[in-house]
Amino acid sequence: MSLNLDLKDRKLLYQLDIDCRQTNSEIGKKVGLSKQVVDYRIKRFLKEGIIPRFATVVDTYKLGFSKYKIYLSLENASKEVIKQMIDFLKSHDKTEWIATCSGRWDIIAGYIVKDIYEFNDAVKELDEKFSQHISTREIIVGLGVPHWRKEYLLNNKEPHKVIFQGGQRGNYKIDKTDEEILKLLVNNARMPLTEIAQRLKTTPRVINYRIKILKKDKIILINRIFLDLNKFNWIYCKALLKFKNLTNQKYKQFFQYCNSINDLTYMINSIGSWDLEMDFEIEDFNKFNKIMLEIRDKFSDIIKHYDFVIVMNEDKLDYYPGCYSQFK
Repeated sequence: MSLNLDLKDRKLLYQLDIDCRQTNSEIGKKVGLSKQVVDYRIKRFLKEGIIPRFATVVDTYKLGFSKYKIYLSLENASKEVIKQMIDFLKSHDKTEWIATCSGRWDIIAGYIVKDIYEFNDAVKELDEKFSQHISTREIIVGLGVPHWRKEYLLNNKEPHKVIFQGGQRGNYKIDKTDEEILKLLVNNARMPLTEIAQRLKTTPRVINYRIKILKKDKIILINRIFLDLNKFNWIYCKALLKFKNLTNQKYKQFFQYCNSINDLTYMINSIGSWDLEMDFEIEDFNKFNKIMLEIRDKFSDIIKHYDFVIVMNEDKLDYYPGCYSQFK
């Protein structure tokens, strides 16, 4: 990493990615620092923009939502038009993830919706405003997302722990208070119980109990950090794979191999023009290309082809629809 981070910094960041709601004392015991030093270093990470925000990942699939993504290649689109498109997509109450990219696609927009009809309405809204600037469009259905810790922070060699989001749709019911807790935590994962309770006009004890239930039932999956990769001079690459002759056994072998790649952070199982997306937070394109060549050679019997994009900027990532913005 080109950023001047010592081993304690990286251990601290790794613990925050495991669970950023840990107290400073808990983190300090695990990394060998006092709680005061942990507090100082976290504040430095925030001030320097190394950590843009603390996030709570919610399994919206279990709550009955579906995920779709639109991949857009643009034509005759000035910087101003692209900005208008990004602003429109960011402000849409059904979008989860917005990214501007380099490569085959210029913009990727992910949606969280109750059904295909909600998504179709959102696509029509986009077309009405910007169809004259859209050259090519692909639509992908997201089936589930394994999340990996940021293993590259410590170059861990042991088998990685995977947190699964989705895989099947559920009908788990939450009440208004649970929903408000999720909407607060999604972009403010370290918000104290006292502050949540004050905002929702209840007690910290009630909030703590409800969060525990949401975690036990795997609605809240993980409280983690986002890193500004530009601070590291790293890049965010996405590989788009199409399979052939795939069996469950072959996929398990493929998944087990991928589970050992430190720079891999997500894999999105999909239906559409490709079957799998692999997201990397990685040092440079050469390393990404080397990893993908190795994967293609090792699994040439099941990989038909792959494409890629480089994500230049994540303009939005909200793990729950209608969630609140980051509070300063």
